[in-house]
Amino acid sequence: TMFAMRAQKLFELYRSYPSLEAIPETDRKGLEDSFFRQSLAEAWEQTALFFQKRDPAQLTRAAANPKHKMSLLFRSYLGQASHWATRGVPDRRIDYQIWCGPAMAAFNDWAKGSSLASPEARRAGDVALNLLFGAAVLQRLRFVEWVTQSVYSAEDDIRPRTRAELESLLQDGDR
Repeated sequence: TMFAMRAQKLFELYRSYPSLEAIPETDRKGLEDSFFRQSLAEAWEQTALFFQKRDPAQLTRAAANPKHKMSLLFRSYLGQASHWATRGVPDRRIDYQIWCGPAMAAFNDWAKGSSLASPEARRAGDVALNLLFGAAVLQRLRFVEWVTQSVYSAEDDIRPRTRAELESLLQDGDR
């Protein structure tokens, strides 16, 4: 998505200008056409309606401080980006903000070179089965380590596998 670059652009505009009105026309046009897909005045009206219900004190602050008004408007775009993603709004796909942390990168590293490497190949059941199988293998190895006082590497044993491979391993009882 373009979310990170667009968020950075909003941050730069916020830092550079004291109000929405001070933003140069070319940047304003870009915000209206690409980010908000409506005039800034219309986008502000919707933002104000949201804060009227949610936290009216923010509108009082915005009326007294143009920079705060800009902050609320920009935050509305940022907030909507995660809603567009969770609702799967197709024409806002480029704006999707998907919340994830280091676990996503760790999962991608773990899945690299396996049947789960491609995001399109990731089915909830297959991912869950791999996680459960890996957890069971690690639990078993930790027990063996405790009994034998030896340390074992489980890297090969917990790599992602296809559903057929996992089912075969589970039926064989070899692991």
